[in-house]
Amino acid sequence: MNTWIKLLKGFGYVWLIFVGLLTLAGIIFVWSREGLPVILEIFNPFNTLNWFITFLTLSPGIGALIWAKKIKEKQLKNGE
Repeated sequence: MNTWIKLLKGFGYVWLIFVGLLTLAGIIFVWSREGLPVILEIFNPFNTLNWFITFLTLSPGIGALIWAKKIKEKQLKNGE
């Protein structure tokens, strides 16, 4: 079971780093082409579509980390 926890944690962290770097690259690309006002429009707190897409993109990584934590807690509870 420890291997499963390590795989889930590894996947979660790699996914979150990949999404973060991809987002940063997108911000830099849009900023260089369109300028700061477009970046501010994209990351406007009222831009619900952007927040929904961000949530969907981050979900697999966060879900894997939560799942790994639940498995570890279950192991500790059962004394394995």
